[in-house]
Amino acid sequence: MFIIHPYLKSLEEFNMNANDLSNEEFERIQKRLDSIEERITQLELKKEHYKNSRDLRHSEAVEDNPEVFDVKLPSGVPFESNLGEYGLAWLGTIVLFFAITFLWQYFNNVGMPIISLFVGVVSVAGVFLMSHYFKIRFTYLSYIFNLLGYIILYYIILRLHYYNNKPIVTNQMFATILILGVIVVQLYFAIKKHSQVLAGLACTLAIITAFVCNNIHAFFLISIVTTCLVVFTFWKYSWWKSLIFILSFSYLIFIIWLLKNNTTINKSPDDIVYYLTFIYFSITTAIYSLVVFKKPNEINPESSILLTILLAGIAYSVLLLFLVVGHNPSVFISFFIAISIYSIAYSVILKYYSSWKYSPALYALYGFVAISIAVYDIFHFPDSFLLLTYQSFLVLVLAIWYRSHIITLINTFLLLILILIYYKTSGTLNSVNFSIPIVAFFSARIINWKKERLNIKTDFIRNIYLFTLFFSLLFATYKGFPEQYITVSWLLITGIYFGLSVILKNIKYRWMAMANLLVSAFHLFLIDLAKTDPVFRILAFIIFAIVSISISTYYVKKIKDKNTENK
Repeated sequence: MFIIHPYLKSLEEFNMNANDLSNEEFERIQKRLDSIEERITQLELKKEHYKNSRDLRHSEAVEDNPEVFDVKLPSGVPFESNLGEYGLAWLGTIVLFFAITFLWQYFNNVGMPIISLFVGVVSVAGVFLMSHYFKIRFTYLSYIFNLLGYIILYYIILRLHYYNNKPIVTNQMFATILILGVIVVQLYFAIKKHSQVLAGLACTLAIITAFVCNNIHAFFLISIVTTCLVVFTFWKYSWWKSLIFILSFSYLIFIIWLLKNNTTINKSPDDIVYYLTFIYFSITTAIYSLVVFKKPNEINPESSILLTILLAGIAYSVLLLFLVVGHNPSVFISFFIAISIYSIAYSVILKYYSSWKYSPALYALYGFVAISIAVYDIFHFPDSFLLLTYQSFLVLVLAIWYRSHIITLINTFLLLILILIYYKTSGTLNSVNFSIPIVAFFSARIINWKKERLNIKTDFIRNIYLFTLFFSLLFATYKGFPEQYITVSWLLITGIYFGLSVILKNIKYRWMAMANLLVSAFHLFLIDLAKTDPVFRILAFIIFAIVSISISTYYVKKIKDKNTENK
């Protein structure tokens, strides 16, 4: 502090001068020293922040060397030049690959497998040497030759056993381990060079290896290990492009594998292979779901996490569809119960530990959809509608806990679809008929009560529930009561709506009361006059008159009160 001060040369000089300073001057110097000290502290903090950011960039070397792997076509260069430099490079490389494989195949077919192996080894060495030779002057060509070298090496090792009538390596396990060794070496160099493309290629070859093994356990174990590696590189280096590609490619391979092994898997619903397939698919999808714990940044945008979750969820659903269609329905009840338990539990964990706010809602919705399928499979239609209707209310309550507008909106539309399906297919169960308006009423009330927590700005969702309440209650009473009591019951509902409008001071219930009164009037004059017994007809007219007059007196009183306030 004393060295920094510009007026003081030493501590002794400071002590001598300090005696001559007045209190005011001393306070001024003290303030200046405090200001300088504060500035130094801020500079040190900024320096530390810069150092941490630089270390983070170095530790997450997330992109390939742009000179080698991220080649972008120059905008000012003619198309012919780009075609000649990049297009012909790829074309020539592909032709070279086929030339080498044809040469390898020729020697192998004529009964000279050692010569074919020698040709393959020399070809791989030659391609890597050319890649190294072109590295300075022809960077892009060197990059393509580097990839080609790994692909040819993989092809040669693969053909030592697989897709070969005269295999050099006859032991399948040893051949598979040899192939995986090549992939591990490739992955090592990919991480060493921070090459996302090379890592993606290694993982792609691993998935292909899993497929050609033609063994369920080897297939899924290699796939799961590959998935772990892809998710690890995403966490460590933010390689989200290779993650998306491998995810799409692996699920495509899963579907092809299911189609190829359909008879084996579905030989019997009790076959253990059937359950193992479901377990392996679920584990793979669960590993991909770990991406939600990584915080988005400039290199790893939030959209990449959303895309990963949606792709994994959709692909997993398609795989489940393949597994459950055409089999005993009781088999997959346990599947969907397990999925629902995992999804809801995982959504709760995400609510507390994930910075990405949409992830809990997505997993919770997936869990509730799985529950709905399980309920349907246990109780079937139309009995399952009762539980599904009340489940909708439970989902709404959890949406409030999650503070999720998305869950509320999607749950509303799912309930509407469910109600329409019920009315279309059945509509005969009084328990369901009266449950629908009950759920709609309490859902509308709870949304109005917690709309700030749900971040709901309009009454759109609430109005959907009120419309549902209005029409479903008319339908329920129409179906549930004897014909002579229908008008009376609707008039009573009108009175309830009107009472709610007064108690809750809500004009929407008043409009519902007026609309209900209008419907009652139509039924009274068009149906009751022609069909109903005179005693019940008189009763209906009396109640209608009472309700109408009561509502009229309310409006008269309201208008008078308003005029009095204006005066």
